[in-house]
Amino acid sequence: MTAREILSFQFGHYSNFIGTHWWNIQESNFSYDQDHPSDINHDVLYRQGETQRKEVTFTPRLLAVDLKGTLGYLSEQGNLYEECDSEESNSLWENKDLEVVTEPAPAKSPFIQSLEANAGESARKFDLESEVNSWVDYLVPRFHPRTINILKQYKHACTSQPFDIFNYGLNIWKNAQYSEDFCDKIRSYVEECDMMQGFHVILDSTDGFAGFGAACIQYLRDEYGKSILSFPAIDGKSSEPSAANLIKVVNTALCWQSIGEHSSLFSPLCAGTSGWLPSDVPREFANLTYNRDLKYHSSALLATALDTVTLRYRNKAYPASALSDLCADLNKLGRKAAAISLSLPFPMTVKRDLIDILDDFDGSPWTSLTPSCEITTDKNMQSIVLRGVLEERLKRPLHDARKQMAKPAYRCSTVHEMMTMYLAYSCHASATHLTVINEPLKIKNPFPKIFNNNVHANGDIAAWPVGEDVKSVPVMAGLHSGEGLSKMFSSLHDQAMKVKSIKKFHAFQDSGLEQDEYAECLNYLLDCKEAYEDHYV
Repeated sequence: MTAREILSFQFGHYSNFIGTHWWNIQESNFSYDQDHPSDINHDVLYRQGETQRKEVTFTPRLLAVDLKGTLGYLSEQGNLYEECDSEESNSLWENKDLEVVTEPAPAKSPFIQSLEANAGESARKFDLESEVNSWVDYLVPRFHPRTINILKQYKHACTSQPFDIFNYGLNIWKNAQYSEDFCDKIRSYVEECDMMQGFHVILDSTDGFAGFGAACIQYLRDEYGKSILSFPAIDGKSSEPSAANLIKVVNTALCWQSIGEHSSLFSPLCAGTSGWLPSDVPREFANLTYNRDLKYHSSALLATALDTVTLRYRNKAYPASALSDLCADLNKLGRKAAAISLSLPFPMTVKRDLIDILDDFDGSPWTSLTPSCEITTDKNMQSIVLRGVLEERLKRPLHDARKQMAKPAYRCSTVHEMMTMYLAYSCHASATHLTVINEPLKIKNPFPKIFNNNVHANGDIAAWPVGEDVKSVPVMAGLHSGEGLSKMFSSLHDQAMKVKSIKKFHAFQDSGLEQDEYAECLNYLLDCKEAYEDHYV
């Protein structure tokens, strides 16, 4: 099957947490059974290559960027090819004249050690919540040597020289030597593609990576003119009110303005309700318990949503569906932003059918993962993906239908048909594109243990504790363009307005940001707020 390839980017530490979960999810959902091939076309996001030993490889088509001190045991050249033998590299020198000083190898997490030892299921015994300090501690796939890129000018978690200003990242991109090397790597990936359709970009929006990622997105738009779907991410962990929070707000505002101008579509990500407010509270899911202060936990929710919503154009059943179609559906009238939603697990109750579950839904069937944005069911342009609900769970057979027969939805013969009817009735004045895939989301290590004890191994919800290890779950996720985004832009604008002058934070001014540029950014947020208000249409 011919793939319409996408090149992915991850800019920043939290974005790499999200991306690592996303690639792990895809690896967990690979199918090696030729009699039951996967519904998902993995060639869209993966590339096939060859090692120096002529072994076939299948690696993410990815460029990931982080700071010094985040890689731990992982080499900047990735973990795909073996390094040259040290004896061969020293063959020109007399060993007796050499003094070799070696640093102790960075420690590997027990989970990574189990992967290398092919321990498999024994990894279940590990406490990943306490063992994960960086995204490399639970990274399953192998990376191509060009994938990992380190900004050597800054060190991770450094208090004396933090990478916390939008223009810091922008200025690194303006460094010709670095940007040319990075652009060469982009070009190498693009030239490998036969029918490239665009780019996925996950970027931290609260620090210097906001500027670096925004500059890269502008380059991608100018150089390639392909569709760009961007996900500016905010780590929604709890914090005390401080000047650092205002700096993050300014960075986020500048980031959204830039990517709003150059992306085809962008969808902000945050596991917190407010995003930029210190009093932020986590999003609640009925059958999950997670710690939003753990990047390892919150990023898994965001990655699950990304993996699901992108199935629209990674589905083998519809090879003509493209990223550009999604963007064109949702960015009407200059609306470049979309909210993202997640239902995890989709509440398939034990011994009940989809027709009854949909009939019993009270309120919104999804939870927003976009900061300061509640997704309404009415007046939306939206793209919904449902995975893992099989046709045999649709309704009862005719001889056992009973009350189901009185429902109009009983005439539906497929999950797609029934969900389409449900969305048509429940989402007033909305235009919905629906994608349905049979495959559930497979749950394997190192996905965090966040499901409550009332969730069965197959994802069914019980009214009592069952104590089973969850193996797979049905999931629904969506992208929505509607009125709720007006409140999001309004909230960000109100917080950004607290910084009356960037001179209050000299680092912005010293890095090259002008007051007029910041005023223009604030006006952009107001324009976006008005664009999503009902009276604007």
